[in-house]
Amino acid sequence: MTNGEYRNRGNRGVIIPLVALILVVLLGAVALTVDIGRLAIAAQITQDVADAAALAGGVALPNYVDAEPEALRLVNGNNESAQQAFQVTCSADDGDIAFWGPNEEVPAFGPLGAAAWAIRVTVHLPVSYTFGRVLGLEGATVSRSCTVVRMPVGGVPITPMWINYQTDYQYGQVQQLLMADGPHYENIPGSFGWLEPPSGDSSIFLELLRGYNLTPEQVTDNYVTIDDICTAYPGLAVGQWRKALDAAPDGLARMDRALGEPWTDDTFDDFQSSNPRLVIVPLCEYLGGSGAGAEFAIHAFGAFYIESINSMKKPYSINGRFIQYHLPGVGGDPLAPESGLWTTNMVK
Repeated sequence: MTNGEYRNRGNRGVIIPLVALILVVLLGAVALTVDIGRLAIAAQITQDVADAAALAGGVALPNYVDAEPEALRLVNGNNESAQQAFQVTCSADDGDIAFWGPNEEVPAFGPLGAAAWAIRVTVHLPVSYTFGRVLGLEGATVSRSCTVVRMPVGGVPITPMWINYQTDYQYGQVQQLLMADGPHYENIPGSFGWLEPPSGDSSIFLELLRGYNLTPEQVTDNYVTIDDICTAYPGLAVGQWRKALDAAPDGLARMDRALGEPWTDDTFDDFQSSNPRLVIVPLCEYLGGSGAGAEFAIHAFGAFYIESINSMKKPYSINGRFIQYHLPGVGGDPLAPESGLWTTNMVK
């Protein structure tokens, strides 16, 4: 046997174990890649479920008794439709659902005011490794949380009318919303309860009051927030606001539209959020001045369901019921006073 043959046999003896080692490393890398992918999917699922559960519970606040089962209902609903490998867990008994109330500090958010609440939902998903077991790794548990704060609305596009913030508005009780010389602020010269559009464009007053056929730019331009100062729109004749709210030849007044689909069967106790009878009005403090110079500070916002309007003979009236209403996706102010108009903000 030649020296070259000896050398070839020696090389083969070294290469075979080396190839085996490389194969083990490659298989381990593939195994970890697969299992890491499963962990990434599990993380997304748990976050989605935590988000949905926290939002469901957040809308039910401040009633903790209702908020907790609402959150768990979303978790269980996910498990009913999810594959067996992606069944999540959430246990109130183990601290997976936490609450904060007025004047408490919410982690990663900050202090709550006297009319704000928060809920945090934590969801877990155990993941069993498929290939990682080759390396002695059995699996891992992925946990994700979401916190939702329910707070008074801090700013919205408004119906350009004002009502006195000092009035004790009772939920469900019929209120007179027309501020002309009372019943809440008396003898404001030239003010009949209307506001100049925040954009300063008086030509769109009718459209704002109707809340119909507004462009996104018009909505944005007439957005107001708490502590804004607005001026009066004085001397508005009854015939003008009748066309916006009560009845109009074009059929676009709020009460006209509310008679059509899909709102024909709506009542105060059961109405759709798009019903034209719903108006969002700033609760204001009269600061002084007269006519177009009368100034009003916005302290909060209220939602009202218009029950009836009398625009045909004195005493004129706009009668609405104060409601609790949730506006998703708008700005909130956790330190604002409670007004019945709510939003929920998500904190990751």
